[in-house]
Amino acid sequence: MLPTTRATIGAAAAAVVAVAGFLGPRYLAVAVFAMTILLGLGWPLLLRASRRRASSAVLMAGGTLALVAVVLGRTAPYLRHMVIAVALMAIAALVSEVFFPSSRGRAVTSVAATSAGAIVVASGAAWVAASRTHGAEDLVVAAGASLAVAAIASVSTRNGHVNTIIALALATGVGMAAGALFPELPWYAGGGVGLLCGVIVTLLQELVRREPKVRDPLAGMASALAPVLAAGALVYIGGRLLVG
Repeated sequence: MLPTTRATIGAAAAAVVAVAGFLGPRYLAVAVFAMTILLGLGWPLLLRASRRRASSAVLMAGGTLALVAVVLGRTAPYLRHMVIAVALMAIAALVSEVFFPSSRGRAVTSVAATSAGAIVVASGAAWVAASRTHGAEDLVVAAGASLAVAAIASVSTRNGHVNTIIALALATGVGMAAGALFPELPWYAGGGVGLLCGVIVTLLQELVRREPKVRDPLAGMASALAPVLAAGALVYIGGRLLVG
């Protein structure tokens, strides 16, 4: 998959998060669920796990459980039950090696790949927790817009360092602009979360760039969705510290 294609998919996913966040937590939960399923299918291919079906099953089931735990939570903090899903995914990654053993010499790689994916899908559930945090609803919209802009800017030129600077500057600027637009969102909170979104996009873009070219469509999809889902935890933390 070409970097521009990956960036376009990532920007589209971030835009969906922004729109769904504006509409409400239920719509956001549906959007995150769809991204969790897509990432669960492609993540084992991206990280070259040996038993891909078992890894996908763990990620999709665990990611769904984490999302349900956040949606059904009645009082803040909404992530307190989500950690159970993370623990279960980590245990399942180990147990699956007993029933579906990896090829010789690949066990550690497969467990590490599934565990890393568990963190990503669990972070996706944090988008919904941020949306349900009082005063932080607008932060979800600002973060989604910042992610979309950073994804496009990260491939705007052929120079990786220049792209990083542009992506960070634009993501921060979009976050600050959102802070000026939404009355309940301070400009510094929008700018701070925008910067964090720019950082996660540029870091993962650089990691993917150093890996062999992704040829499988599902793996490419997973690489595009990973920063969008992973940013959920950063947005939630930003919302708790800076807004609500």
